[in-house]
Amino acid sequence: MGSWRKLIYFLPAAIYCTLIFFVSSRSLKIKLGFIYWDKGAHWMEFTLLGLLLAFGFYHYLSGRVFLTFYLTFMTGFFIGLTDEIHQLFVRGRQCDWTDLIADTVGVLTGWLLLKLISEWRQKALKTVSTS
Repeated sequence: MGSWRKLIYFLPAAIYCTLIFFVSSRSLKIKLGFIYWDKGAHWMEFTLLGLLLAFGFYHYLSGRVFLTFYLTFMTGFFIGLTDEIHQLFVRGRQCDWTDLIADTVGVLTGWLLLKLISEWRQKALKTVSTS
């Protein structure tokens, strides 16, 4: 498949990133009653983003593990950073470096999930083909 056609694998990440910035541009006043709930929300939000980015890079780079990891990490970190800077300009929102840490850990978790799923899938396919 040509490299331009492989870019279609980034479409889910691009759509999800747009959703992140849309939600981030809204003033939200949510209180769940326990401390640091928002860090968990950032982690979950960016875990999905990390999974989608890793999916795109995995297919675009034909499984080159370190490069997939590096580009997923750097892209996810940059998106988290720009999201936090963007929140400086939204009334009722604030830029918080601990949110950026939660975002980055989420991206790494998403990459790790894709890696584990990929290894599990390869092992399953190998088992099926040998039997």
